[in-house]
Amino acid sequence: MRSMTAYAEQVCPLERGSLRMTLRSVNHKALDVSLRIHPSLFPLEAGIRAKVREAALRGKLDLTIEVQDEPSLEPQINRALLRSMAKTWQEDAEWLNLPPLSAEAFFRLPGAWLPPSADLADRLEAALMDGLDGLLKAWNQGRTREGDRLRPAFEEGAGRLEELCAVLRAESEAQAKELPELYRKRLDQVLEDARLSGQLPAERIVAEAGALAERQDVREELVRLASHLEDFRERLRKGSLGGKALDVWSQEVLREINTCGSKCKRMAMTRAVMEAKGVLDQIREQGANLE
Repeated sequence: MRSMTAYAEQVCPLERGSLRMTLRSVNHKALDVSLRIHPSLFPLEAGIRAKVREAALRGKLDLTIEVQDEPSLEPQINRALLRSMAKTWQEDAEWLNLPPLSAEAFFRLPGAWLPPSADLADRLEAALMDGLDGLLKAWNQGRTREGDRLRPAFEEGAGRLEELCAVLRAESEAQAKELPELYRKRLDQVLEDARLSGQLPAERIVAEAGALAERQDVREELVRLASHLEDFRERLRKGSLGGKALDVWSQEVLREINTCGSKCKRMAMTRAVMEAKGVLDQIREQGANLE
């Protein structure tokens, strides 16, 4: 069970200089990787992204790879261009009435700075990939620790839902005993108001009252609800609780709770349903942090 929120940093010493890598992630519906690297490392981008996809399923990731103190990345003036430019400028300055050549004018020229060494990506590839493996490992360890911090909240929520299900179960049994008689009295009152008293057999009235009471029975929904909670406990025990799966689970549980709410006639049941919805919202909110 991993959170999508974590941070990791890795510094890899090189023969000359070092590599500094940082990875920060937050919640996201899909995998979105923002990669910041030096242009000289662009040939390695596909391999870097492939490694990240192996380590993550979802989340918005910001990965930064810096090459520090690498001599080939130090700015170098294109001296050949400078000498050629200075010579040409001096030769033509008089008849073109040009001012003296300034550094500002030179540095505006394309190619005034020499590009980094062309073999930098090849030289750093092995060290970069090894460092990236370490970075992703540390990052996943951080995500696992963050996921473990969420476990008590999930366990507390599941425990409270189980308690509320027990309340609903007890109240549903009491409601099942009360409703047939309640509906029978209502049917008698309806017949009396319609001046049809005594025109229907008592057995028919009892049967109709029982059928109406049966429609308000929530025991089937409570059985499914208990099954969902058992599945939640099992996933939590195995550490296989995922954000998308939890979202689907929450929708199924909410459907059963809403059905119970539409059928309940006792105040205690209504209160239990309202509290269960609040607890489920808390579980769903915490589950949004899971991968």
